[in-house]
Amino acid sequence: MPIHFNKSHKVWPIVTIIIGLLFSALSGWLTYNYYKEKENLRLDLASNEIILLVQNRMAAYEQVLKSGVGLFNASDMVSRKEWTIFVKEHKLNENFKGIQGFGYSEVVLPQNKHQHEERIRKEGFADFKIYPDGKRELYTSIIYLEPFDERNIRAFGYDMFSEKIRRIAMKKAMLNGKAALSGKIKLVQEFNTDIQAGFLMYLPVYKKGYKLDTPQERALAIQGFVYAPFRANDLMNGILGKMFPNIDFEIYDGDSIAKDNILYSSNSNNKSKLYKKTNITMNGHTWTLIFKTNSVFKSENIYVIFLIPSLILILTFLLYSLLNSLIKTEKNAVQIAKKATQKLQNSEERLRYALEGAGDGLWDWNLVTDEVFFSKRWKKMLGFSEDEIGSDIDEWKSLIHPEDLEHMDADITAHIEGKRDTYKNEHRVKCKDGSYKWILDRGIIVSRSIDGTPLRMVGSQSDISERKQSQLKLAYYLEIIDKNVISSTTDLHGKITKVSQAFSDISGYSKNELLGKSHNILRHKDMPSSTYKELWKTIQSGNIWEGEIKNKRKDGSTYWVDATISPVKNEQGETINYTSIRHDITDKKRIEELSVTDKLTQLYNRLKLDEIFSMKLASARRYNSTFSIIMMDIDYFKSVNDTWGHQAGDDILKEFATIIKNNIRETDVVGRWGGEEFLILSSESDLESAIKLSEKLRDIVSLFKFSFAGHKTASFGVSSYHAGDDEKTMVKRADDALYRAKENGRNRVEVEKYD
Repeated sequence: MPIHFNKSHKVWPIVTIIIGLLFSALSGWLTYNYYKEKENLRLDLASNEIILLVQNRMAAYEQVLKSGVGLFNASDMVSRKEWTIFVKEHKLNENFKGIQGFGYSEVVLPQNKHQHEERIRKEGFADFKIYPDGKRELYTSIIYLEPFDERNIRAFGYDMFSEKIRRIAMKKAMLNGKAALSGKIKLVQEFNTDIQAGFLMYLPVYKKGYKLDTPQERALAIQGFVYAPFRANDLMNGILGKMFPNIDFEIYDGDSIAKDNILYSSNSNNKSKLYKKTNITMNGHTWTLIFKTNSVFKSENIYVIFLIPSLILILTFLLYSLLNSLIKTEKNAVQIAKKATQKLQNSEERLRYALEGAGDGLWDWNLVTDEVFFSKRWKKMLGFSEDEIGSDIDEWKSLIHPEDLEHMDADITAHIEGKRDTYKNEHRVKCKDGSYKWILDRGIIVSRSIDGTPLRMVGSQSDISERKQSQLKLAYYLEIIDKNVISSTTDLHGKITKVSQAFSDISGYSKNELLGKSHNILRHKDMPSSTYKELWKTIQSGNIWEGEIKNKRKDGSTYWVDATISPVKNEQGETINYTSIRHDITDKKRIEELSVTDKLTQLYNRLKLDEIFSMKLASARRYNSTFSIIMMDIDYFKSVNDTWGHQAGDDILKEFATIIKNNIRETDVVGRWGGEEFLILSSESDLESAIKLSEKLRDIVSLFKFSFAGHKTASFGVSSYHAGDDEKTMVKRADDALYRAKENGRNRVEVEKYD
């Protein structure tokens, strides 16, 4: 039916222009707000990623400090050389960039200040003293700080407790028994140029044997602090590098945003329009983080803000021309109107999806002909010019990375078949230069036939290569921790749910062999049940257990670890699992064992016996408890060497040592005193009990058939602790009693003579 136009139709072109202008302005405003929201989302994602990187790095530094505390807890004394070796093994510059150093500060009481300074001076530091000068109730002295370079040596001897901000953090760590961060300070290491804001992290080291249940007990037990100084700029550059060039990032110490509180700034001169503020709390200290960006007008796709209104204006003028043409040419009006309307609908659908989607490049897929329209931006993203990629679907798929193609096809099929509302997939796409970019691809079916068959699908793609790179870097840092920190997680029943690669490496078991098992798989027969009972009692009470554990590898060999086991709680305060951090102390234990063990008999040597003797004697004096010693040797031992040789004598000494070790109490200590003489230290044992033990051992020895020599006997001398005794007086009485046993016929027990 022909269309006829009258004079009133002339107003429609003008109305079309007005509506087009309004719609163009509205679309520009909507597009701008869309990209602004998109940049807000990117700012949120970037800021959350920065926070996660900072928190993970600070958690890693806390683990480094814990390993330092573990070294002190595992040792009677940590020498300067041992500390240097320990820090070098951590490879701070390689694995923990941004940390200024790793040190130890010793707590010094006023009455011990002069003695402390003299001790350090004797180590070769003739001018050492605690500074600043002045009388204080308590001093702390930095005695170890590695690397001991030109910058860190300036802090040698510095009393951090003398400065208010440092003192607040040190008190918090001391009273809570946990890591604490200081506020903003200027490090004493700072000099010359490039002076930066700094802060410190502290972990307390407590004296052994002291109760640590309350803050007051922990304050009385404080020995020192393992700590790390940080230069804020160096730390943040080490964590973030150049990962976020479009984000202005500032850290303020505390809750207040003030110039005096600024800890770090990216120093960008960009006039930022988007802004985000957040607070994070680490180790009981709060930082305020400010994130800013102005990348709305720097976006690679900002052209859409101008393109969409321009296209609408073009379409408006086309429609205006069309209407004029229809008015002038009635004959072709219907056909022209249909084509223009169809073009307008197609363009509007593409533009609408560009507004609703988060992608940068556009594509339009005709599912009937398998022809695909790619926008200019889509091609430019991959380095192609507009005429270098055709509309063939197979050409599109040829650019997808072979490893990602199957998964992408499955996601598209799921949407086409109605299993998913939209299509969404992350995959790699090959660029013109042969490199690959990570792409977030999204699409939706916009047209179906009457029977529901999909006809047309439109979508967009966004470049997410930077985000993927950040994820890979984060995974790399986590891999470093996994390879170097011996850690595990167990459920409430003790079943292993997660282990690090370092745990697997040291135990000899694969992760699959460990998961689902209990730690009994590593239990060594030398470890008493009481240790594990005390461990479980501690962590089930919600407290942290620390101690040394001897473990057995898969191949049967042994290794020692210094373990810290902590309960993990949910938001309701309920324990949901337990985590363990371990430090390998096998070499330390072996050195200890070699230094205190007699090589022939594997009993304690004279040096270790003297040390234990002194401790047990001090305990007897302090608590007025009973304490006895038994000195013994093998009768006619010289004849064994003369008859069968010294090798035979050595075998008899080893057999004699085994007899004694296997027939005394767990609380008794036995060692080789010298030659064929042995000494037993018997705590909580009066003279009568020591005599009974001696008679028991004498009978067992006389019945034993030794190698080469057959049956042998032994003589025993017994003495007990009396007020005023020292090591020499007790040993002399026992030695005199042993001499009388020899004089009175051997193979007998003689008792001290005490006036």
